Amino acid sequence: MTAWLYTWLAVKRHSSNKSWICSGRNWMTGLLTSSLSQKHLVCGPVKMAGVPGTQLTAPQYYRLRHAQVCEASALKHGGDLAQDPAWTETFDILSVATIKFEMLSTAPQSQLLLAHSTISTKGTKSGTFVMYNCARLATLFEGYKHGTEQGLYPTFPLVSSLDFSLLHDEGEWLLLFNSVLPFLDLLSQTVSLAGTPGLHIPVRTEMVCKFLVQLSMDFSSYYNRVHILGEPRPHLFGQMFARLQLLRAVREVFHTGLAMLGLPPLSHI
Repeated sequence: MTAWLYTWLAVKRHSSNKSWICSGRNWMTGLLTSSLSQKHLVCGPVKMAGVPGTQLTAPQYYRLRHAQVCEASALKHGGDLAQDPAWTETFDILSVATIKFEMLSTAPQSQLLLAHSTISTKGTKSGTFVMYNCARLATLFEGYKHGTEQGLYPTFPLVSSLDFSLLHDEGEWLLLFNSVLPFLDLLSQTVSLAGTPGLHIPVRTEMVCKFLVQLSMDFSSYYNRVHILGEPRPHLFGQMFARLQLLRAVREVFHTGLAMLGLPPLSHI
């Protein structure tokens, strides 16, 4: 598990009988491997915050975050699920997400300070918070599917027939204009593998992380305030379908952004 979490990139240069090695964080290994023959991603040092000289190996760091994820889940669900096989993969993914967001939210060339902070789905800066809101979307669409199977809701109509003028809430337009529409521009700004002069490659992992965190905050605020799946009354279906289509787009942004970080979406937390 930790082998692919911590791939350390070493760049060695010789000059006037001196050599040095710069080690740091390497992200999206599969994406960069094919293009690093002539380009280098130079990363800053990773240090532990707190007492000077404190050392923590990669396996120890992973075990720390995994234990915190299990503890946070126990507090949320009121029981220890760490030994439940059904939750094993979920806890592994949450631990990886926590670590990746913690590391990649800082620009690669900058120094990164790791802290012993606890993990919570309510902490709006964490990868756990992003994964939690992505899972809420999965629960929402599963609820619609279940309602359709029970005959409460009709099947989803053609998108061309939807009336988006029924989207009156400010949060809906916030999601559209701050997250869905600018997402393609974000992708083009995140990494440039071609046409960049020099030996160094610009990678903006922090842009993806911060974008997904802000999207999670906007979606969480909207989801807590607006009841998407309303009562099964025909005159309410138009607005419900318009909202669901908007959230389909939001879900796609979540899934694509997480995929860039090598993270799969979760259906429950």
